[in-house]
Amino acid sequence: MSQPDQFSENERLVMFSDAVIAITITLLVLEIRVPEDFGDMTDAQLWPVLTSLWADYLSYILSFLVIGTFWIGHNRKFQYIVRSSGTLIWLNLLYLCAIGFMPFVTHLISENGGSLSTIAYAGIVTVVSLLGATMSFYASAAGLTKERANPWRTATPSLTTALVFGMSIPIALLDADAAKYFWLALIPAGIIAGRLSHSSD
Repeated sequence: MSQPDQFSENERLVMFSDAVIAITITLLVLEIRVPEDFGDMTDAQLWPVLTSLWADYLSYILSFLVIGTFWIGHNRKFQYIVRSSGTLIWLNLLYLCAIGFMPFVTHLISENGGSLSTIAYAGIVTVVSLLGATMSFYASAAGLTKERANPWRTATPSLTTALVFGMSIPIALLDADAAKYFWLALIPAGIIAGRLSHSSD
């Protein structure tokens, strides 16, 4: 395969991935539902209905940011991955498949914030993150990246996300709310991971 064909193949892969992620983000808002008869309600009746959906709003914002982070990471990854292979394509499909579950687990955690729902949400985020890191390391080992590209630059943020959400799973078995608060650890951990990934260049 010629070099131009390899680049165009990656472009198709990235465009397809962008489309799937965009559709997934769009589906998130469809899970915020109001009663069917809301059109007949007065403002005084509608306001408490809208405010009662606060858990749906929070879940939407959380998942939008999480998926948005996945999208940013995926695009950065393919700034370094300049060639493709069958294995990489399948890894990318598995990555997108896992992301496709995000609207489901988002609805699950917004309707039932218990341990099982929290574990399901954290589990999907962990799987997506690990698949993202796997793509980085595989592409580097298979010689699909730019010359001397460091796989840790794109894998470290994914591994950090997997670590935080993965560690929250056993916490959720004891206290679902504590597990959700633990996700906030991703903020300082992400800052540290970003510095480490740049220093490893």
